[in-house]
Amino acid sequence: MATLGGMLAAAILKVVGDQVGSLIGGQIALQMNLNNDLKKMKMALESVDAVLEDAERRSITDKSTRLWLKRLKDFMYIISDMIDEFEADTQAITQPSARKFSFKKYLANMIPCLTIGPNITMANRMKNMRDDLKVITDQHKEFKLTDCTNANEPKVTDIRETSSTLETQIIGRTEERDIILASLSESMTKDITILPIYGIGGLGKTTLAKMVYNSSQFNEYSQVWVYVSQTFDLIKIGNSIISQLSEKDKESGYTGKQMIHNSLEKLLANKKILIVLDDLWEENISRLEELKDMLKVGESSKVIVIATTRSEGIAKKMSTIQPYKLAPLTDDMCWSIIKQKSAFESRGDKEQLEEIGKVIAMKCAGVALAAKSLGHTLQSMKSGQWESVRDSNIWTAPSLEDTSSTQVLASLKLSYSILPSYLKLCFAYCAIFPKGHKILKDDLIHQWVSLGFSTRELGEKYISQLLGLSFLEHSKPSSIVALYDEDIILLTMHDLVHDLARSVMDDEIILVVKGNNAEESCYHYALLDDCSKPLGSDLSKIRALRFMGCDKYKLHDDAFSSAKSLRVLDLSECTIHKLSYCIDDLKQLRYLNTPRVQDAKIPDSITKLSKLIYLNLHGSLTTLALPESIGEIEGLMYIDLSSCFGITKLPESFRRLQKLAHLDLSNCSSVEGISVFLESLTQLEYLNLSCCPHIGDIPEVLGGLSKLQYLNLSNSSYLECGKETEFLGALTKLEYLNLSSWNCELKKLPESLGGFSQLKYLNLSGWRDMKKLPRLFGSLKNLLHLDLSHCSMIDDVHEALVGLTGLQYLNCRETHVSSLPDDLTKLRYLNLSRLRNIPVDFSDDPIKYEFNSLPAENWDSIVNYICSNLSELEHLDLSGNIYIEKIPESICSLTKLHTLDLSYCDLRMLPESISAIGSLKFLYLKDCCGRRGIPQLGSSAISLPHFVVRAAADGSSSNLVLLKPTDPSELEITELENVTSAGEAHSIKLMEKRRIRELKLEWTEGVDRFVDDKMLLEKLVPPSTLSRLEICGYSSVIFPGWVVGQLPNLDSLVLREMANLEEWDISYSTGEENVLTRVQIHDCSMLRMKGPLPKAKEWEIICSDNVLSSWDECIVPHTCASSSSPVTTKLSVSDCKGPHQWRWLQHFPGLPSLSINNCGDLTGSPDIIQLLCSLEELWLEGEDMEELPIWLGELPSLKNLTIFNSNGVKELNENMRQLTKLESLQLAFCESISAVPHWLGELTSLKTLWIHNSGGLRSLPASIQQLTSLQEIKIIKCHALEHVVAETEEGKMKLADDQQRESALPTSLKRLCLSGCDGIKSFPEGIHQLTNLQDLEITRCSGLKEWCELEETKTKLACIETKHIWF
Repeated sequence: MATLGGMLAAAILKVVGDQVGSLIGGQIALQMNLNNDLKKMKMALESVDAVLEDAERRSITDKSTRLWLKRLKDFMYIISDMIDEFEADTQAITQPSARKFSFKKYLANMIPCLTIGPNITMANRMKNMRDDLKVITDQHKEFKLTDCTNANEPKVTDIRETSSTLETQIIGRTEERDIILASLSESMTKDITILPIYGIGGLGKTTLAKMVYNSSQFNEYSQVWVYVSQTFDLIKIGNSIISQLSEKDKESGYTGKQMIHNSLEKLLANKKILIVLDDLWEENISRLEELKDMLKVGESSKVIVIATTRSEGIAKKMSTIQPYKLAPLTDDMCWSIIKQKSAFESRGDKEQLEEIGKVIAMKCAGVALAAKSLGHTLQSMKSGQWESVRDSNIWTAPSLEDTSSTQVLASLKLSYSILPSYLKLCFAYCAIFPKGHKILKDDLIHQWVSLGFSTRELGEKYISQLLGLSFLEHSKPSSIVALYDEDIILLTMHDLVHDLARSVMDDEIILVVKGNNAEESCYHYALLDDCSKPLGSDLSKIRALRFMGCDKYKLHDDAFSSAKSLRVLDLSECTIHKLSYCIDDLKQLRYLNTPRVQDAKIPDSITKLSKLIYLNLHGSLTTLALPESIGEIEGLMYIDLSSCFGITKLPESFRRLQKLAHLDLSNCSSVEGISVFLESLTQLEYLNLSCCPHIGDIPEVLGGLSKLQYLNLSNSSYLECGKETEFLGALTKLEYLNLSSWNCELKKLPESLGGFSQLKYLNLSGWRDMKKLPRLFGSLKNLLHLDLSHCSMIDDVHEALVGLTGLQYLNCRETHVSSLPDDLTKLRYLNLSRLRNIPVDFSDDPIKYEFNSLPAENWDSIVNYICSNLSELEHLDLSGNIYIEKIPESICSLTKLHTLDLSYCDLRMLPESISAIGSLKFLYLKDCCGRRGIPQLGSSAISLPHFVVRAAADGSSSNLVLLKPTDPSELEITELENVTSAGEAHSIKLMEKRRIRELKLEWTEGVDRFVDDKMLLEKLVPPSTLSRLEICGYSSVIFPGWVVGQLPNLDSLVLREMANLEEWDISYSTGEENVLTRVQIHDCSMLRMKGPLPKAKEWEIICSDNVLSSWDECIVPHTCASSSSPVTTKLSVSDCKGPHQWRWLQHFPGLPSLSINNCGDLTGSPDIIQLLCSLEELWLEGEDMEELPIWLGELPSLKNLTIFNSNGVKELNENMRQLTKLESLQLAFCESISAVPHWLGELTSLKTLWIHNSGGLRSLPASIQQLTSLQEIKIIKCHALEHVVAETEEGKMKLADDQQRESALPTSLKRLCLSGCDGIKSFPEGIHQLTNLQDLEITRCSGLKEWCELEETKTKLACIETKHIWF
């Protein structure tokens, strides 16, 4: 049994004591004559509690005391279960249904029934319990334990959570890192190098391995990190390496060593790979040799392996070069840590504590973790308590642990032993999570509450204390882009601390690795890995059950039903097809985490869980409704329904959940009628209604939720209603407020917002109509995160920012900011993209809004201010400011700058000093500076969005891995042929870059590759958020399956220059709901498409004959044609010589627009007429075309016709006179057409006639006068033109008789343009009769100069409003 397990006795006794105390004096206890029994039990518990402090102290060295504490602890659980059963049995009295009876009447009816059988049974059980308790409590007298009180129970100082998320300083390990890097450099010529780092637990072996792993020396290596742990599984290690190198979504599933050997042989060949094997425990030499052999299989590979282990023997067995023994920190270093964590320098008694502290530091055995934990504990201790720590018998207590780590564990045990009892229990419970697990903070607190360990308010305090002790850690530093987001606080535990928790809970918790040993002890907590079978009866008393890694298993209906004492049930890692109806058997259940339920109905039986306080149904996409009686769970405090798209309304009983403190309905896109429920939920502290487009108008009810601390209404329908926000004035406890929206109609915030002293996060992005911020806005002293992006009408942003001294994140994109105040010195993120010169509303004046950039004189002062004052800045966005003319050399003073965005700035060059910013990783320069203006960047910095892949000189790796931490909105990766391994592509995790909207992937044609293009493209799966994808130069014959198929938001697709691509199977690609705007296929001469076409509004096919041939061969039945691609509105086919049967047009029924350019013979294809009956717009182009297709005159719907660059065509077809709906006709570069036929006058719908570069044309036909709808004639560069309109015989006769002639042009004409027509000498008579003519253009027509200068001509043209005449 663990030596520390007994220390939980006092904490558990307190929990049970509180349970007993809550019953004393209650109605049921009095009625059933149990009050005296309960009081006596309470007194017995108090008396034994008084000696527990001494007992726990003795238990460290005394086995009999430990055994007594275990018996006491186990008996406390029995009492607790009895009380819970008692409460459940009498629930009908304590919680009667108001809908059936009044409480008085109901009690009168029920009490007589309950005072017969249950009274006797309960009294007997209570008496037996008291007797058994007396036996156990009397035993303590044998140990002569000293009575104590809790008055002197140690206290642990709180810390601010934000401070614990800052990057911690690594003490004394830089030199070690450099030594290891130097040692590895010397051995890099070998095929495989294995360097183990060994030392006792907690010294920082993993930290040192991470420092090496992240060194720039390995930027061009494919990298793998494997956590090995005490369970050595060669198959699992191999699969993990394969998965990371081949970018599989799930871990590789090979089951045999030979299969793994074959896969690794391919993956490791010709590669440079760094592998870290963390926490290696296996000592068997043959198994270690197998591991080494597995890593040696790659031909011509260079593999570097770093292994961390506690054992020197393992290190020597694994190493190929001298292993590195990690020395402990010096005593002075440990003392420095203790002083820092205990605030030693601020103490008044520091002189007398100096020597004591140094002795304690010496006992830390050089382990930073131990020093940090002890230092935090010592902070609140008086000098006498420092002496107690120094002299504690834990330092010399016998230990079952490896003797090399005894002192390390001893220091942590000591920190644990002096914790308050409440904190001991909360910490020990964390052993239920697997080692390395990321724990959601809110979930942990609710589990503590459900088990009776804490309240919600105290839970926050306990988390803070455990963070200060380093017993918990933040899993990663907080992001500067999301400085304050309570939803994503993740915690983890150091391995050594996790070992401590497990040792404390050794006889309390059953783990997967223990197998079937449940009979050996009475377990109360379980962590299992199989939910597909019933829970054993021997685990019927467990109180918390968590399944891990069960996503491959279907949840069994009886996986937990036998655990009647269950308080916490976590199914978050299970596949839940249906929630079991027998869940109501779990009468004691308080916490139920069951996300992603795949059933339309949540069983009504869930409402029988009267003690439930936490319910998580997140992501249950198919669930259509909650049970109508959900309101019967009146104690419910937390409910998460986020992304439950199918729920349209909440049950009427939902208003009865009056204890609800946390409600998440985010992304419930169908839910309506929220306001009628909110007015009853007055205890809410957290409310998330983001992306709920149908919640309507809710301000009045929100104003009544005065306890709210978190409110998210982003992109909800309320923000679009245009109502005022005065209701916010009542929400003075808010810490988080998100009101961002692209369609926000709100115009102002309440003046009272300036008094929100607790506000830390405020997002007002998209408030385009707001003209000023509240007068006291600068009083928000605790504000960390402020987003004013797209608030373009605010005129006093500078004034509003004055006083926000704690601000760390500021986004002012597209606002009017002419300067920044002096007190924003803590900023870490600053976005000043596209700043406005004056406040302008886009909807009022889009042109003025677009050309309203902040002038250069303002930018000089702003940029100089940033460089001089914002030394903490990590991210700076100045993109889109065209008047930024220079960046000063002082930019190098921003020594923490990580990201700099200067895209679309009109800079000629960047300062040389920018290369001196060692922290700079990403420099965005789209449309900014020529390449000559960019100085040489540091080895770890890259410029974006255009990234050029470069291979190392020896061809073993490339710089692609530098894209790992990036997440730009636009990314162009070129020269992909230089990527040396598929693992490099996997390592950048492109799929996880959710901000990318536009992506271009380009290979250079005709050059050698390191990796087959298909293998590489398989690893470059874009994120599902992608809207535009371009792939160029791809040389493989087939695409991987993800192309289009896994991109539901794709809008534009370009495939270009793929000479070898033969097949694109799109039969499974896009769904009916996904319609692309445009698909372009250029120079893919071998490509054949299989399956129904992707839905696209526009198609463009160029130099890709086989695409059309494959469409020809894919016959679509007429009944299915309408479902093929009915949305296509424009199709362009160019340079596809054919021959083609044009049957492929059947894929585009109802096509309105078609362009055919240089596609060979178009005269045949009789079927084409039926397929083009809906065509309204046609462009025909063909250098080799000698005649127009006969079907051209048989297009009944045609409105716009362009014939371009068709010099072989000599005349228009006779049957074109049938195009009576034609409104526009263009003839361009048709040199052989010398005349427009007389039947042109029959096209009575014609409105526009353009003729360009038709050198043989002499005039338009006289019949043009019949075109009464014609409004525009444009004739350009027709050098043979002699007359605008040919003279008729009738006109000649009138001219001879000196009669007034009618205009040869139709009187409907509004615009006439002649340009570059040298042969024409005069206009036809009657031009002055064109009363509708508004615009006349005569340019470069030298033959008309004399005519235009005649006074008579000037008189005739005087009435025309606009004239452009020049020669």
